[in-house]
Amino acid sequence: MPTLETLTRRIRTAHDLLSVVKTMKSLAAVNIRQYERAVDTLEQYRRVVDRGWTVFLRLGRPMLPRSPNETDVCLVVGSDQGMCGQFNESLWPFALEQVAKTASAKGRKWKFWSVGEKVRGLLEDAGAAHDVHFPAPGSLNAVNLKIHELVRSIEQWWSAKQMGTFFICHHVLGAHGGYTPVFQRVLPLDETWADERRRETWPGHCLPMLSTSRETTFTHLFRQYLFISLYRAFTQSLASENAARLVAMQAAEKNILETIGDLQAQFREQRQAAITAELLDIVSGFEALSDEGSLSSSDQR
Repeated sequence: MPTLETLTRRIRTAHDLLSVVKTMKSLAAVNIRQYERAVDTLEQYRRVVDRGWTVFLRLGRPMLPRSPNETDVCLVVGSDQGMCGQFNESLWPFALEQVAKTASAKGRKWKFWSVGEKVRGLLEDAGAAHDVHFPAPGSLNAVNLKIHELVRSIEQWWSAKQMGTFFICHHVLGAHGGYTPVFQRVLPLDETWADERRRETWPGHCLPMLSTSRETTFTHLFRQYLFISLYRAFTQSLASENAARLVAMQAAEKNILETIGDLQAQFREQRQAAITAELLDIVSGFEALSDEGSLSSSDQR
């Protein structure tokens, strides 16, 4: 049985840990809201860019040519930090499942890019073809910097004909909390995507004219398309990571409170046992003294 001093120390440690967990819960909740606002703002900007695509595509149909390379690239977006449950572990099997469904053409090769040390470790353990890695961003400002690095890598690989298609696999917030993995293609821009943009209803009576060449306009729109696709993936992943951490911290808080309750019950039991033992010692001592007094009186008579 643990001593009272040991139980007191364990209760104090559990309370300290509970304070840390509550702080992490608060930070996760604040971060979720921050990233949700970023996604909402991005959707408003995406609608503006989509209207630019509508104008551009109605005036002609030049599309990004498909790379002749037979290598497909999948960017798996995870996290650098732990304490978020199965956030990273559940992403890799989903990516493999979607890759198996996508690989309709035989002979195509897959290479994986990773974001976050946790996903990088999973790819290395699985022996997947893993060429490019990026540390996971920890803030919205870091997201912007990370996207610029990623866009440069995509343009380099595409220009060098090292990739045929580009996919992103990441988590999004679930409808009732938690997170859900998604898998989407980003490149190349195909006719289905172009038709959807072209058929969108224009809010005015006439289309605006392009003030720059079609090549320049396409370059700017294409860069914004990449930025929006990647920014959405990063911010949704960060929001999901914090949701996963919030769920994990809620479970940890429940376990800690139960542990504190058990420890306090043991403490009360030990304390009561100690008090009872002290009272028994006092009673035993009193009875012993009373017996000695009675014997002394008898001897005197």
